[in-house]
Amino acid sequence: MTYNPQTYSSYELGWQLHSKAGNQSFQAGMYADAQQAYRKAMSLAELMLMTAKQERRHPEAIHAYVIACHNLADNLLKSDEVPAAETTMQQALDQAIDLMCSTQYSQCLRFEAAKALKMVSLKAYEFYQQLGQSDKAQAVVQQATEQAQQFFSQLQPKSLSA
Repeated sequence: MTYNPQTYSSYELGWQLHSKAGNQSFQAGMYADAQQAYRKAMSLAELMLMTAKQERRHPEAIHAYVIACHNLADNLLKSDEVPAAETTMQQALDQAIDLMCSTQYSQCLRFEAAKALKMVSLKAYEFYQQLGQSDKAQAVVQQATEQAQQFFSQLQPKSLSA
């Protein structure tokens, strides 16, 4: 199968539209509608990320994925579905860490995953603080910091002469 940029663009456009619809429903307090839109956005973000991994293009796809997870987790929390919200937030953390640490992917995708990890670890910190779980909040930040430090210590700077 050959890469088709229109396919990725359709995933991205759908992700944007469902994310926006979810945000509007969330702000209006219509959490069931928001959850449905966020789940669709997450499915599209997964397709974007799969494409980024396979085609070694679109390293920004990891950001769409962690945003989709974060939006869904926030909505689940508002709906008092705490275990599902926590699982969803953990998915975003795990995906960012796995991508960042996996040498089979492009350095660009791995670097974007490191940036996404920073954002999602801060969101997870806020998430656990909101639940009154300060120990978990600290543990998330500690784990993300350690993983990022390990990743950056292994990067080989490219020669400036050539």
